[in-house]
Amino acid sequence: MEYLGTFPAGFTELVKRLIERDTSLQEFLFYDESVIALRSEWPLTRLPYLKHLYPLIAWGRAKDLQSAYQLVLHTPFQKALTFSAEPNARRSFVVRLFIEGKPAPIIRELHEKLEKAIMEVLGGRPNSERPDLELQLHLRKNQQCYLIVQKGKPSEEELPAGTLPPYLCRLLLELSNPQRDDIFLDPFMGSAALPLERARMGPYQMIFAGDIKTEKVEALKARLKQKQWEKRRKTIFPKVLNATQLDRFKDDFITRIVSDPPWGLYEGLDMQAILELYSNFLREAARLLSKNGRMVLLVGSGVPLPEIFSNSDIPLKIIEQFPVLVSGQKALVYVIIPE
Repeated sequence: MEYLGTFPAGFTELVKRLIERDTSLQEFLFYDESVIALRSEWPLTRLPYLKHLYPLIAWGRAKDLQSAYQLVLHTPFQKALTFSAEPNARRSFVVRLFIEGKPAPIIRELHEKLEKAIMEVLGGRPNSERPDLELQLHLRKNQQCYLIVQKGKPSEEELPAGTLPPYLCRLLLELSNPQRDDIFLDPFMGSAALPLERARMGPYQMIFAGDIKTEKVEALKARLKQKQWEKRRKTIFPKVLNATQLDRFKDDFITRIVSDPPWGLYEGLDMQAILELYSNFLREAARLLSKNGRMVLLVGSGVPLPEIFSNSDIPLKIIEQFPVLVSGQKALVYVIIPE
């Protein structure tokens, strides 16, 4: 069975490692900065660090849209498409085209040939209004071409503005190398996306979720009263925290810090204020982190984190950093440990 997954640009190597760990992987078929195709021995439904996971019907390389059509038409995709649809059901469908992620116009003659080939497999007819299945033919900048199938509309939870989506939270948390005895802290929790996703991941000892804004903390307390958090709420501690003054925690008490601190884009902070905020926070983080602790930070590309370290005596060091794209904004992920 072949699948195509999508994820935020920049996390390719991490996603590969996680797929190797979590699936009955037979091989990677292709990948780039934000998509990955794989063949699995067993069926897959979802992987929590992928934005989407689609059945992959056909794939190859094509220099233009006409070549993409021809590639798919000459690929024996009946078995893959039959597996993706319900057996013995006549399914209506629509085929949509995308070039570099943007909708593209069809080439009518070739499109009709493709629809006819799909009709022979599904038994249903094209229906652009209310299709049972949506097939998407993509042609990417690197000339990678693929046909995927989507059943109905993807169900995506509407998130408050500025909230990290669950799949991005999971990627950041995986970089922290989570352990079952973790004492976890996010001192810039905002809408608490990271602490709650850490709770969903599995075993830990305690989670501290903090923010300087009282209303954010009260919102999390209210959320934890919901039935779905009944078994975990006693181990999740929402606190009003100033991330630059974390005196309530003893030295070496925290094992993992994963956070998305202010980037300065929306908070009205100038560069001097950003430098002060990060310097003071990092000093506190160095005091709190246990000897084998680890911190993962997602920061805007304009935040000079390496410069802050080089101009200070903060006993932390960056062991990994890479550029990513978050909601169209350039950002950097840093993995940091005690020095």
